[in-house]
Amino acid sequence: MTDVAKSWVRLCTLDELPEQKAVELNINGQRLVIARCGESVSVLQGYCSHMLFPLAGSRVDDCVLVCSLHESSFNVRDGSVAEWSSFPAFTGKALAAIRDRKALRTYETRTTNGDVYVLWSANDPESVNVRIKV
Repeated sequence: MTDVAKSWVRLCTLDELPEQKAVELNINGQRLVIARCGESVSVLQGYCSHMLFPLAGSRVDDCVLVCSLHESSFNVRDGSVAEWSSFPAFTGKALAAIRDRKALRTYETRTTNGDVYVLWSANDPESVNVRIKV
Protein backbone atom coordinates (compact mmCIF):
# COMPACT_ATOMS: atom_id res chain seq x y z
CA MET A 1 0.00 0.00 0.00
CA THR A 2 1.35 3.41 -0.96
CA ASP A 3 1.19 6.26 1.51
CA VAL A 4 -0.22 9.43 0.00
CA ALA A 5 1.02 12.66 1.47
CA LYS A 6 -1.09 15.78 1.87
CA SER A 7 -0.26 18.79 -0.24
CA TRP A 8 -1.51 22.35 -0.50
CA VAL A 9 -3.56 22.55 -3.70
CA ARG A 10 -4.34 25.95 -5.22
CA LEU A 11 -8.07 26.47 -5.84
CA CYS A 12 -8.54 30.08 -7.00
CA THR A 13 -7.95 33.67 -5.94
CA LEU A 14 -9.85 35.19 -3.03
CA ASP A 15 -11.27 37.85 -5.35
CA GLU A 16 -12.92 35.19 -7.52
CA LEU A 17 -15.19 34.10 -4.66
CA PRO A 18 -18.47 35.87 -3.88
CA GLU A 19 -19.06 36.78 -0.25
CA GLN A 20 -22.72 35.85 -0.04
CA LYS A 21 -23.04 32.41 -1.60
CA ALA A 22 -21.42 29.00 -1.47
CA VAL A 23 -19.70 28.03 -4.71
CA GLU A 24 -19.58 24.55 -6.22
CA LEU A 25 -16.14 22.97 -5.93
CA ASN A 26 -15.16 19.62 -7.40
CA ILE A 27 -11.84 18.07 -6.43
CA ASN A 28 -10.97 14.77 -8.13
CA GLY A 29 -14.68 14.01 -8.52
CA GLN A 30 -15.62 14.86 -4.93
CA ARG A 31 -18.44 17.41 -4.71
CA LEU A 32 -17.68 20.13 -2.16
CA VAL A 33 -18.48 23.81 -1.63
CA ILE A 34 -16.23 26.76 -0.98
CA ALA A 35 -17.50 29.70 1.05
CA ARG A 36 -15.92 33.06 1.79
CA CYS A 37 -16.16 34.75 5.17
CA GLY A 38 -14.45 38.12 4.87
CA GLU A 39 -10.80 37.44 4.09
CA SER A 40 -10.95 33.76 5.04
CA VAL A 41 -12.27 30.83 3.02
CA SER A 42 -13.66 27.44 4.02
CA VAL A 43 -14.09 24.24 2.06
CA LEU A 44 -16.95 22.04 3.26
CA GLN A 45 -18.80 18.92 2.19
CA GLY A 46 -21.12 19.61 -0.74
CA TYR A 47 -24.36 18.21 0.71
CA CYS A 48 -26.47 19.36 3.65
CA SER A 49 -26.29 16.88 6.51
CA HIS A 50 -30.03 17.33 7.13
CA MET A 51 -31.43 15.93 3.86
CA LEU A 52 -28.33 15.60 1.61
CA PHE A 53 -29.42 18.53 -0.55
CA PRO A 54 -26.60 20.13 -2.61
CA LEU A 55 -25.21 23.25 -0.89
CA ALA A 56 -23.77 24.91 -4.01
CA GLY A 57 -25.52 28.24 -4.54
CA SER A 58 -26.76 28.44 -0.94
CA ARG A 59 -26.54 31.85 0.67
CA VAL A 60 -23.88 32.80 3.20
CA ASP A 61 -24.90 35.42 5.79
CA ASP A 62 -22.42 36.56 8.46
CA CYS A 63 -20.29 33.43 8.00
CA VAL A 64 -23.33 31.14 8.22
CA LEU A 65 -24.20 28.91 5.26
CA VAL A 66 -27.97 28.41 4.91
CA CYS A 67 -29.23 25.34 3.00
CA SER A 68 -31.65 26.31 0.24
CA LEU A 69 -34.00 23.38 0.89
CA HIS A 70 -35.04 23.43 4.57
CA GLU A 71 -32.79 26.24 5.85
CA SER A 72 -30.60 24.27 8.20
CA SER A 73 -27.59 26.50 8.75
CA PHE A 74 -23.92 25.93 9.48
CA ASN A 75 -20.94 27.98 10.62
CA VAL A 76 -18.62 28.09 7.59
CA ARG A 77 -15.51 28.28 9.79
CA ASP A 78 -15.93 24.87 11.43
CA GLY A 79 -19.05 23.27 9.88
CA SER A 80 -20.93 23.28 13.20
CA VAL A 81 -24.73 23.50 13.17
CA ALA A 82 -25.97 27.06 13.71
CA GLU A 83 -29.66 26.18 13.36
CA TRP A 84 -31.32 22.88 12.53
CA SER A 85 -34.44 22.54 10.43
CA SER A 86 -37.47 20.94 12.03
CA PHE A 87 -39.08 20.35 8.64
CA PRO A 88 -40.28 17.88 7.60
CA ALA A 89 -41.72 16.40 10.78
CA PHE A 90 -40.61 12.79 10.53
CA THR A 91 -42.15 9.77 12.17
CA GLY A 92 -40.67 6.33 12.61
CA LYS A 93 -37.23 5.12 13.69
CA ALA A 94 -35.65 5.07 10.25
CA LEU A 95 -36.53 8.67 9.47
CA ALA A 96 -35.81 9.91 12.99
CA ALA A 97 -32.09 9.55 12.30
CA ILE A 98 -32.31 12.53 9.93
CA ARG A 99 -33.33 14.68 12.89
CA ASP A 100 -29.87 14.31 14.43
CA ARG A 101 -27.87 17.49 14.14
CA LYS A 102 -24.73 16.79 12.15
CA ALA A 103 -21.88 19.19 11.48
CA LEU A 104 -20.56 19.52 7.95
CA ARG A 105 -17.17 18.03 7.21
CA THR A 106 -14.54 20.72 6.67
CA TYR A 107 -11.15 20.73 4.97
CA GLU A 108 -8.12 22.72 6.05
CA THR A 109 -7.65 25.84 3.94
CA ARG A 110 -5.35 28.83 3.80
CA THR A 111 -5.05 32.04 1.83
CA THR A 112 -1.58 33.18 0.80
CA ASN A 113 -0.92 36.34 -1.23
CA GLY A 114 -4.55 36.34 -2.40
CA ASP A 115 -4.53 32.68 -3.52
CA VAL A 116 -6.78 30.09 -1.84
CA TYR A 117 -5.43 26.61 -1.04
CA VAL A 118 -6.86 23.41 0.44
CA LEU A 119 -4.84 20.65 2.12
CA TRP A 120 -5.57 17.56 0.03
CA SER A 121 -4.34 13.96 -0.11
CA ALA A 122 -1.94 14.06 -3.02
CA ASN A 123 1.76 13.51 -3.55
CA ASP A 124 1.73 15.97 -6.44
CA PRO A 125 -0.60 18.99 -6.09
CA GLU A 126 -0.37 19.56 -9.88
CA SER A 127 -2.08 16.19 -10.46
CA VAL A 128 -5.24 17.20 -8.54
CA ASN A 129 -8.20 18.01 -10.79
CA VAL A 130 -9.98 21.14 -9.47
CA ARG A 131 -13.15 22.67 -10.93
CA ILE A 132 -14.97 25.66 -9.48
CA LYS A 133 -18.33 26.82 -10.76
CA VAL A 134 -18.88 30.43 -9.61
